[in-house]
Amino acid sequence: MSDQDKNIDDLKKEAARRAKEEAKKRLAARQENEVHRVEEKEKALSKESEIDIVEAKRRAAEEAKAKAKELAAQKASGDDEKAAGPEDEEKEKAIVAAKAKAAAAAKAKAAALAKQKEKEKESGSEDSE
Repeated sequence: MSDQDKNIDDLKKEAARRAKEEAKKRLAARQENEVHRVEEKEKALSKESEIDIVEAKRRAAEEAKAKAKELAAQKASGDDEKAAGPEDEEKEKAIVAAKAKAAAAAKAKAAALAKQKEKEKESGSEDSE
């Protein structure tokens, strides 16, 4: 009977060892899935922030174009009413300056948004550490 008891103990030990190995494999797979999921979320967030920056730049450019068109329309209506003179040159300079100002504002807005996103990204990475 001692041989049978020994065999039973060996079988129990082998079953326990196999169960432990399986549990370790499942835990490793679960951890790998969690890491993969977190990486996917980070990639999605970075893509969204890039899209936001691109979208902000596009919107700022559209706003600048709309302002330039509005100023051009005002200038055109002013040209119809008045003859060419020094005031027209001043208006033209004002329009060019307004366009430059709108473009600078759009760039500044996009840069500010990019800095904000970077700060959010840094604070998010600090929180996860």
